[in-house]
Amino acid sequence: MPYRNILVALELNHREKPLLKRAVELAECHQAGLHIIHVEPDLSGVYMGSLSLDLRQLKNKLRLESGHEIMQMLKEEQRNASSVSLPHGDVRQAVQQAVEEKQADLLICGRQLERPFLGHLFAHSTGFLDINGCDLLVIKLSDKA
Repeated sequence: MPYRNILVALELNHREKPLLKRAVELAECHQAGLHIIHVEPDLSGVYMGSLSLDLRQLKNKLRLESGHEIMQMLKEEQRNASSVSLPHGDVRQAVQQAVEEKQADLLICGRQLERPFLGHLFAHSTGFLDINGCDLLVIKLSDKA
């Protein structure tokens, strides 16, 4: 059964080019929609102390930078995405919500080589294992860009 909607969870680091490349290839092969999500960190609990930074401005700046980086990665792959989501907060909740909203039947995420596979699964992506309604594809990320 072909996939109809593929959701790619990106952390936005230089190692993720193969992850996006694989997602693009699968989307083209299955003629599926390609949806991208990057969960911005929740900065509301960050103590700014005596710094004179406006938290809203910082959030907007980070969001714009993330959006620009995703667009640049897509440009390099010569592919458009059906949607790009930049929520903030809990990664698992944001990805679960995106899976439901986009009706994703495949979720793709990466794992770094320096961590053992089980160590990765019991890190931040543990919650991805029990996301309902979609398959999970974990791609190994190398140290090379």
